Amino acid sequence: MKHKTILAFSAIATFLVSISSCTNNYFDQNKYEELVTSTFPVADIDSLHDWNLLTTVIATIDLSSAPSAGYVVDIYDKNPSDASAYKLATGGVNGNAVLNFNLPRDSKMTQLYVTATGGGKRVVDSYFPLYDNIMFVSPNGKPAEASANPKAPVMEYTYCFEETFPEGGDFDFNDCVMGVSMEKSPKEQNGKADYLDITIRLRAVGGYKTIAASMRLANISPAMVSDTFAITRKGWDFFQYAVDYLEDPQGVMKQSRTSDVRIDLFNDAHFAINGGKLDESGTMVPHPCINTNAETTNPSLEKAGPRTSTYRIEFKDKEAFNSFTFSDLDLFIITGYNANYYETHTVPFFGLQVLKTYPTNINYVPWALVIPDVFQYPVEGMQICKYSSGLNYYEGAYQLGQYSFGAWARDRNNISARSWYRFPQAKMVYPLN
Repeated sequence: MKHKTILAFSAIATFLVSISSCTNNYFDQNKYEELVTSTFPVADIDSLHDWNLLTTVIATIDLSSAPSAGYVVDIYDKNPSDASAYKLATGGVNGNAVLNFNLPRDSKMTQLYVTATGGGKRVVDSYFPLYDNIMFVSPNGKPAEASANPKAPVMEYTYCFEETFPEGGDFDFNDCVMGVSMEKSPKEQNGKADYLDITIRLRAVGGYKTIAASMRLANISPAMVSDTFAITRKGWDFFQYAVDYLEDPQGVMKQSRTSDVRIDLFNDAHFAINGGKLDESGTMVPHPCINTNAETTNPSLEKAGPRTSTYRIEFKDKEAFNSFTFSDLDLFIITGYNANYYETHTVPFFGLQVLKTYPTNINYVPWALVIPDVFQYPVEGMQICKYSSGLNYYEGAYQLGQYSFGAWARDRNNISARSWYRFPQAKMVYPLN
C-alpha cells in the first residue's frame, strides 16, 4: 500500500531533514536520487530516459493553387469512410499552413488520409505518404463536390500520476488517472472562431492525499487566446476548502509563472470523481481509493463512474491553433508534502514550477506518464513492472519480456519495448473504464 511505501522511504531519508530547505547544509542530491531509485521497482533504469511515448508529425499543407480562400483540413489514420478510422488533426488553411499532431512513438504508419474542403468543394481527398514524421499535402486532381466526412472519433490519451513526489511511491500510476482528448473546430468550419476543445475524463483516484490538478498550454501566451473559456460539459465542481491557493477560475484564463495561460481543473480529485460527496460532518471529503481495484472484495475501496469536463478555448493566433498538440499540453497535479505544495508534471515538463516555487529535486525517475491510448492502469498496489538486478524476468502489470515496461525503462532506445502499454496482464490491471 502507498502509505507503507512512504513510511519506509521516510525512515531511510530522515537525514535529509527538510527537502524544502534544499541547502548544501541539509540536502544531498546524490543521496536523494539513490533513495528514490531504490524505491523504483525497475533496477538499472536508463539514466538518460525521457519517458516520452509521443512523436510529433509536421504536416505542411499547400493549397495556394486551390480556388477558395479558406479550407478545413482533416487528417485521419485511414479513409474516414472506414468505420474504424480516427481523426488525428484538424486545421484551417488559407493558402499555406503547417498542422502539427501526435502519433505514438511505436506507430508504424507510412501514410495518412487527408481531406481539404472549402467553398463547397473538396480539393484534397486521398492518402499521402508519411516519412520520418513529415508529410506534404497539396491538391491532387480537380476539385469535386464536397460531402460531409463521416464522423470519426479523436484519440484519447491517458495521463497517469503518482501522488508521492518528491518521495518514492509504489509506482502503480493510478493515484490520479485522466483520459484526455482534443478536438479542433477551425473558423473555416464553424464560421465563428478557432476553437480547441480539451475533454478530460477523470477515471481513477488511487491516492489518499488531497490531489489538485491544472493544465498549462505551453508556449501559448495570453495574447494568443481569448481571456475567457467555456466549459461545454461540466463533470465536477471545486471544493473550496482544499488546496488553498487554487480557486475556481469561473471561465477566466489564469497565467502561469512561465507567462503561459493555464486553467485550473479541480482542487480535490476525490471530490471531483465522487460527485461532491462529503463525510458525515458535511465538511470534509473522504479520500478512499476509487476505481483502482475489485471494489467488491475490499470495502475500503470505492467505485465511481468517470467524470468528464470539456474546456473550450478560443484561439486568436491561427498558427498557434494549427500547431498545438498533446506535446504542448502540460497537465499536472499538485499535492502537499512537508508544509509545501509540489507539482507533478509529465514529460517534458518535469520540474517546471507553474503555480509557485518549490524544491524540484527531479532526477530520472518518472512520477507521471502520458500514454497515447486508453490505458489500462495497474490495480491498487500493483507495480507497473518489477525487475531486480541479476534476474532474467519481469513481474508486475506490464511484464511481457521485450515488450515490458521494465525493458523500456532500462533502455529508452528499445524500439520493441515502446509498445509496452499494449500488453497488460489481465488480472493486474483495472478493467477499461
